[in-house]
Amino acid sequence: MHDKTYVHLTSHDHQQSWKTEVIAETPRWICLNKPSHLATEYDHYHQDRPHMSAIVENDLRRQAGWIKERNIRWLKPVNILDFETSGASLWAKEEETLQQLKDTFHSEKPNRIYHALCHGTPVEPSFTVDLLLAPHRFQPWMMKSSKQGKKSITQFEVIEAFRKHTLLKATSWTERYHQVRTHLYCKQLPIVGDALYGGDLLMLSELKRSYRFKKNRPERPLFDRAAIHLAEIEVEDTFAEETKTLQADPPHDWKVAMKYLQQYGKPF
Repeated sequence: MHDKTYVHLTSHDHQQSWKTEVIAETPRWICLNKPSHLATEYDHYHQDRPHMSAIVENDLRRQAGWIKERNIRWLKPVNILDFETSGASLWAKEEETLQQLKDTFHSEKPNRIYHALCHGTPVEPSFTVDLLLAPHRFQPWMMKSSKQGKKSITQFEVIEAFRKHTLLKATSWTERYHQVRTHLYCKQLPIVGDALYGGDLLMLSELKRSYRFKKNRPERPLFDRAAIHLAEIEVEDTFAEETKTLQADPPHDWKVAMKYLQQYGKPF
């Protein structure tokens, strides 16, 4: 088993830092395991949020250690993950590769697998959501089902069922902003911690009957963000004439939440 490799992404003001795993790398691209609370790109509606593109651009200018040791001169994101979503973030090291990889990601193939923890239980163990999605008229940072929207398809499959929650595998055939989050909201299965689409916080006190509250200390939620993780992507590298399946390990909050759900959240 190989030791994991990490790069350190630091905000321009040095107030925040993210230890980020390198999932895989070739001379043409690099795949990072993006942490939550860090967007891929600048968000016009949430301008104060840190994003990887700004950090990478700054690291390229100053030739940060991880950039210099790889002799990277150019780096742009292939897939875009929002601020709350963690998981596989693919970056191209050259413009031609960027276009080629983007073409495969937008070719309506099942090359992205998310894991999502939702409230409630689906009626069936597997189901498909096929909707036209468009930005909300009054809240354009949200998506909604609309006749004027763009095609979006996600296949869902139950991985593990708990008393009040369900862990789902979500295979995305299209790449729309907030696609999985919106699809589950429309099925009345909002993602845990997804305040934007009706998801409540997951608290240990709700799972563990013998939970003891700490004096003068508020309980912290097991998830302080939408519980969604891009667990696997398929990269079609036409230059190398090969296809690679890349898997992103879940972050710490995910592992802790799953441990408590399996211990205290099983059906009676």
